[in-house]
Amino acid sequence: METNLTKGLQIAIAIITLLSLSYFIDTAIFERIIQEDGELENLTALGLFTCSALLFVRFIKIYKTKNGLWITVNILMILGLFFGFGEEISWGQRIFSVESSEFFLENNAQSETNLHNLKVGEVKVNRILSLVLSIGFGVYYLFMLVLYKKVVAIQKLINTLGIPLPTAKQSIWFLVATAVILIVPNSKKWEIWECVFVLSFLWILIAPYNIGEKLFVWRK
Repeated sequence: METNLTKGLQIAIAIITLLSLSYFIDTAIFERIIQEDGELENLTALGLFTCSALLFVRFIKIYKTKNGLWITVNILMILGLFFGFGEEISWGQRIFSVESSEFFLENNAQSETNLHNLKVGEVKVNRILSLVLSIGFGVYYLFMLVLYKKVVAIQKLINTLGIPLPTAKQSIWFLVATAVILIVPNSKKWEIWECVFVLSFLWILIAPYNIGEKLFVWRK
């Protein structure tokens, strides 16, 4: 069922996706969109924090009725999303005007206090993370719903772990948005993609295919 919140998320995803095409119209607009500490980056951080916070609230309310695997996976999701939030704002470094330590000045590609921009030799950690996450979420959006419907063992596992799955509509929206953003021949397009991904995931948490994992169902 569509709600004002899910409709709002769809509109936001559509607008942000189309804004990536400003690269072909006016590069100044594009640069404004993807600037460091800009509205888009802040929206990404806010989305990550919101996902983490809402999952945490749900966890507190229903964890006593769940098994150990569900508890473990949901704690990992909460912590993973909060970690993403912290990394996105460099753990408050710029907010509180904190100088980077010598380690991060020497080993971080942007001299910031975060892990995803670290360099190991000439290799950036975020490139490895991007590859791993691209494969993982590619499988998540492209195949998990089909496997959930067709394979009983996978359905039972997903339900046991408490992993929310995207509906076909949500997957299509995200994949189309990704295809549009990939057209842009600028590496900063990934800042836009990150925001779209976070808003898409929030949409899934609010209205997943496996309705038993719906974010706002507090009581079983």
